[in-house]
Amino acid sequence: MNKEMCECYDPQVLDAAQLVRIESVHRGFLYQHLYTVGCLLLAQTANVDAVLVDHDEDIELLTKHGLIYVQVKTRSKSIIPSDISGALFRFEQLRKEHIEGKRKGKAEFVIVTNQAPSIQLQKIIDKKELPVDIVFLSPQSSSEGYPALPPAWKSITEAVTWCIEHAQKLNYSLLSPETLVWKLAGLTQLTATGSDVNVNHIFHTRDLPDLFEQLIVQLQNFPKPPALYRPHRQEPSLTSDERIRIICGLSGSGKTAWAAHAAQYFTQLCAYYNVGDLPGPALASTLVRELAAKLANSDRVNQQKFLLTGASGYENLRAVDTYLQNQGTTLLLVLDNSHRVPVEDLLDVLDATTRIHFVLLCQPHDNVRKLEAVTGVQREQLLGWDIDTVAAAVDNYGGFASAQGYEQLRSYTGGLPLYVESAIKIAIAEYKGNVDKLCAELQQHRHSIETAQEVILAQVYQGFKPLVQNALALFSLSDIGLSFEEVAELLKDSLNISLTAASALIRKMRATGTIEIYENQTLKVHDAIRALGLIHLESMDQYIVNKALLSLKKLLVVSLNKTQDISKFSLLTQIYIKLNDVMTLFELSGEEMFYEMGITVNIMASLERAVFSDKLKPEHKFWVLDSLVFFEIREGRFDRVPQWFDMIDTLFANHQLSYREEISYTSKRMLFAAENDDICEVQRLVKQANSKISDAEDQRIFDYNHAIALQKLKKYKETELLCRNIINEYFKLLGISWMDVKDTNPNELWAIINKPKNIHEHLKHLADALELYAISQESQKKMTLFVRILSMQFYNLAGAPESMVRVGQDLADEFAAVKNFVGAIKVMEYVLTIVSEFKLVHRLVQVRSQYAVILALSGRHEEAEAEMLRLNPYFKGLPDKQLEELEYQSNLISQLALQRDKS
Repeated sequence: MNKEMCECYDPQVLDAAQLVRIESVHRGFLYQHLYTVGCLLLAQTANVDAVLVDHDEDIELLTKHGLIYVQVKTRSKSIIPSDISGALFRFEQLRKEHIEGKRKGKAEFVIVTNQAPSIQLQKIIDKKELPVDIVFLSPQSSSEGYPALPPAWKSITEAVTWCIEHAQKLNYSLLSPETLVWKLAGLTQLTATGSDVNVNHIFHTRDLPDLFEQLIVQLQNFPKPPALYRPHRQEPSLTSDERIRIICGLSGSGKTAWAAHAAQYFTQLCAYYNVGDLPGPALASTLVRELAAKLANSDRVNQQKFLLTGASGYENLRAVDTYLQNQGTTLLLVLDNSHRVPVEDLLDVLDATTRIHFVLLCQPHDNVRKLEAVTGVQREQLLGWDIDTVAAAVDNYGGFASAQGYEQLRSYTGGLPLYVESAIKIAIAEYKGNVDKLCAELQQHRHSIETAQEVILAQVYQGFKPLVQNALALFSLSDIGLSFEEVAELLKDSLNISLTAASALIRKMRATGTIEIYENQTLKVHDAIRALGLIHLESMDQYIVNKALLSLKKLLVVSLNKTQDISKFSLLTQIYIKLNDVMTLFELSGEEMFYEMGITVNIMASLERAVFSDKLKPEHKFWVLDSLVFFEIREGRFDRVPQWFDMIDTLFANHQLSYREEISYTSKRMLFAAENDDICEVQRLVKQANSKISDAEDQRIFDYNHAIALQKLKKYKETELLCRNIINEYFKLLGISWMDVKDTNPNELWAIINKPKNIHEHLKHLADALELYAISQESQKKMTLFVRILSMQFYNLAGAPESMVRVGQDLADEFAAVKNFVGAIKVMEYVLTIVSEFKLVHRLVQVRSQYAVILALSGRHEEAEAEMLRLNPYFKGLPDKQLEELEYQSNLISQLALQRDKS
């Protein structure tokens, strides 16, 4: 298997398999930490003197009688003897030390598991073959006789529920039970590391009341986080070595919710304050009063240390800093709406301290730019939800959508939580939960109810100067990143201004914080603002808008001549549709790249309108009809093909068309005849065409269509021979042989091939022929691994992602069929990167469900089930045929897991 073709190099693509493995590991750790929390909550009433974490055993409970050693095990299936053999060996060593007097008191041993014992292990327990001082606790047994121990829970959810119920019994009303539980879990994890905070891994019961009170002080002012918090893409951690951080995002992006949620798991001293309505000069003194109350609690003497008589807020803040230094600790202070505070006042606070770390939550504002310039701190952003999270949110509300619908909703809202949820609620109330219908109307601006995004961001947008509003609207025509020079050219042409003025306008747009900057230094309007920009565009002079479209078209054509950037090809196609440039559209419909982008529906709708308009010349009308026929046959829809054929026949009868039109029409008739199993008509058309074709490239293309017809007619041997001949002809054109392509990667191939005119078209046609060659061989029960790998390589060189995905799926299935699951998984992971990189959302569910099946076949059942679980929100929006396929795959994965458990 070619290494370059199979390995993922995109750091931004989520490795689903790795995620599942990580989740499994951390699930075990979290279960153990929550069990420790349970022991802490019971310690005072159970006469436990201390709780040790990850010392000799997972948990050790020190009592006046001795030690209770607890080993915690989490598994996905029944506990077998080998699962506890290591624990039994360590128990024997510990027991020996107690007997020899090296350890004081009596030793008791407990094994806690989230699964029931297997039949074999249960027999050992029933026969009392375990030492008498060992207790086995599972969800099927009771812990009532052990007051210091929580029950053995089945799941993390059950563990959290139990801990919260017991935390409610503590008399600390200032802190919610849920917050206390998560805070204790975080401290348990920190203690397990043996950090300076607790080098001995021990919690003394006498310290627990103070510990609980300390936790109350740390978080009592944080806003309540959402009941169900969904993380952002590549979400930043609240923990950082940086003393000053700026978290910047539009209103509704979820900054406060992120901080409140993250604070629940933050184990050190932290506090929150909303400074939005606070006068700048009062910031320092106000923070001192708040921090004094927190740090000193009810100790008035300590409070007076921070509130020095006659001192300024700045001086008092320095006193707080000194106190923290003397205590050997630091404080994390989250300041919400920091952009409203004058930068000079904010700097006074930042400069007054060294022991306070600041997280400044800001909206885009000039103050943020100034703060970045002065401090050298670069803003961090919350990137919004990814498509899976959007899908899960829609499903949670009872809505549904196709994968394309979920991506449209994510794109329209920028994935920002408030805007996503607002749109979902509108879909539920007004569109019977159908998000696809809502998105269709959002894109056409035909929805009748304003979304929260429009209400909130309209105020932001209207606050910009008119020229900036217009510039943002024109820039919003592009849904991809453009270089600074390209944006300047677009604004210069559209607004009839100089390049200098356009550059200044770009700087003003960037100052609004609504422009995203990518790693390749391209610029793009934030998706959530872009929706407002496109609405504003409708109120602008259409002449200016058309100038912008023409300018953007020119820029993209120039760029595409330099690079094969598929995203630009897609945008260019959309511009031609907006300009109603039918002549270019029908030319594009013949381009191979057009069918690799999954954007054919819009173009076909435009072409269909044009063919009935009577504004086309006969030869142009023919090629429009030819494109419509090609599209229908390609998509496997044949109902309207006879109608298009009748219109083409009329053209031939009434007008003199060329040889090229005749050969193309013959090819389409041949494919349609094969679809109807009419071998005689296929043979007649082949004979008719071969007598007229004189051009070598025309002959190769016609032979390829002939091979497709033969494959449909189940003439597999004839298909194979014809394909091999076509492949050899392309090899000759490119100056290579079968030996040259063996064990050669795409970069090496590109280096050795000839590069005639239209090289990418030739590469695509060669890859097509290789794919059909493999299909014909497979139909004859032959192995095709090498041919499919080669086809993928040439599709890669041609820049044909849709075809790469299709062949990659077939290749993975063939690897799986011969039980080479390592190869199959590598291919599927490579295919997943292609789907993500080129945004082939229509392939998303199909590819991921296939990946899940192959994981299950390889024995990675938990990962397979987790992947299918993530796909559950997509099921409702699938067409019946694909839904049946997914249900079959889900059942297969379940059956494979069941077979594993039985074995």
